[in-house]
Amino acid sequence: MHDYYLKDSRRAVDAKFKAQEIAFAPLSFQAARALRETGILERVATSGESGCTAEVIAKDLGLSVYGVGVLLEMGLGMELVKLSGAAEELSYVLGKTGFFILEDEMTRVNMDFCHDVCYQGAFYLLESVLHGKPE
Repeated sequence: MHDYYLKDSRRAVDAKFKAQEIAFAPLSFQAARALRETGILERVATSGESGCTAEVIAKDLGLSVYGVGVLLEMGLGMELVKLSGAAEELSYVLGKTGFFILEDEMTRVNMDFCHDVCYQGAFYLLESVLHGKPE
């Protein structure tokens, strides 16, 4: 058996950070999916290294600047997008994780499966375990 499963050598601060990632995971999943489905990630990807602003993305996709901004902020936290440029002229560029959300077929299939098949049913996981049957 690998030591990873036998010892808990994670520092407390790292364990707390991991716990926060888990706490926000459903929101992160939905934000990542929204970034993909709205075309925001694709628009950022096509901007290359120069990047683009939330305002440009919103105009190009016919979305509100507020909505695009909220999703891009979530994308920053998940490292789907990164910032580029000087402080007064920041723009968004695609991060490596964002590339895989956008382009990797296995990731796309797994996200779609989780969304279409698992997501709503998982809400009742606790009840299913407590009652010993699907709920």
